[in-house]
Amino acid sequence: MRRSLALTLCLLPLAGCGSDQDPPAAARAPDRGAQVYAMHCATCHQRDGRGLAGAQPSVAGSPTVLGPADELIRWVMFGERPPTLAAYRGVVVMPAFAWLSDEDLAGVLTHVRQSFGNDAPPVDPASVAAIRAVGKP
Repeated sequence: MRRSLALTLCLLPLAGCGSDQDPPAAARAPDRGAQVYAMHCATCHQRDGRGLAGAQPSVAGSPTVLGPADELIRWVMFGERPPTLAAYRGVVVMPAFAWLSDEDLAGVLTHVRQSFGNDAPPVDPASVAAIRAVGKP
């Protein structure tokens, strides 16, 4: 009886609790912006967004992250330093990420603007595309 109960309990998550349909893809897939951040940003800005003291700035509470989205897009896409970016002498210069897709850039910027205690509006791929179309100044 114990063995049967244990087997039943182990199989319940696979059974879907009576549902024969998979959850929607959006519910299964991790946030793409968080994935991009983990792959390309967390090394310098850390998983918690607090940066490395004396080396890389925090994105938590950053005026650049919370400021105008177009300035943040240009900074991350082209390396165009925004006026809201405080003078900082880090060990490593932030690279330009123009090679990321509009969707990935919008996703990671939205992730940063809405994580680490930040509360700023999302960035949409159309805004990224419009700035990309204008190009680097």
